[in-house]
Amino acid sequence: MPVQNDGRDDDSVTHRVVRYVYPGSTPRNGRVIDLGEISAAACASLDVDALLRRDGVELERWTYRVYDNDLEGWRLLMGEGIPRACWSKANAAAATRCELALEERRCRAVQTCSPSTSEVTEGEGGWDSVTAPRPGAQDGFFGIGIYNGKNENNLGTLWRTSYQLGAAYAFVVGRRFKKESSDTANTHQHIPMYTYEDWNDFRRNTPYGAVLVAVEMGGEPLETFEHPKNCVYVLGSEDTGLNTSMLRACRHHVALPATRTASYNVAVTGAILMYDREIKRRERARAAAARAATATPNRRDGIDSVKPHKVG
Repeated sequence: MPVQNDGRDDDSVTHRVVRYVYPGSTPRNGRVIDLGEISAAACASLDVDALLRRDGVELERWTYRVYDNDLEGWRLLMGEGIPRACWSKANAAAATRCELALEERRCRAVQTCSPSTSEVTEGEGGWDSVTAPRPGAQDGFFGIGIYNGKNENNLGTLWRTSYQLGAAYAFVVGRRFKKESSDTANTHQHIPMYTYEDWNDFRRNTPYGAVLVAVEMGGEPLETFEHPKNCVYVLGSEDTGLNTSMLRACRHHVALPATRTASYNVAVTGAILMYDREIKRRERARAAAARAATATPNRRDGIDSVKPHKVG
């Protein structure tokens, strides 16, 4: 939490910076905008929107709150500059700092996968008769990736499986992409592969309307989880997983059941997760096909069903 103002003259000209964070990141990993030598009075008339836009923040998607030391809490800036109460100083040598926290603007309610968008072929009705969704009529989309992945074999295996099980794209946060020998499908030749510098970069570039799903121990059991229509699955690294801030930034937190130890290999975790999504999609498609097969064409329930029949 930001510290209280150190008592210096608010109107003095001093080195000031604005630090902002995306949801799930920590202040220590925030992005800094250096304002140079400037007084608090001059900062009160700054165009904060313009500062953030120049630094690459899409304000059509993100809004922000500022930490107010007098109120000891985060509040919205209502078309104003940076108030004096929002400046704090950690020590005599540090720059005077203002803290901003970005928030994603509210959008419509999350939709879950619809059973009406899958296509069923003619045949016996077994698993093999359920085809992939028609182009343009898919059950939404999903991306999957690892935060600070350590093991190259795990990364390559996850990417290969993501291609096999229908991911729209795959990604890695905190390390550079390179071809891994375990990715025998050459996934980067079939679906987009993204590299994000850090969590802030990842959050800034997640697809519009996509729900974040954290895959980490302690979450909702996978067997009862209803996969969002459009989502991004985030898996933690092999050793540290996802921290509390990241879990809070995700709409859902799901975990895999286990008989003994709850910790899975990260590539295995991703494979089980995507397989569960695909199996549930196929189950919905089979149910939709069964309903369609038993429906009476042109029947008007409540009218035709009570029409008297001729006798003899």
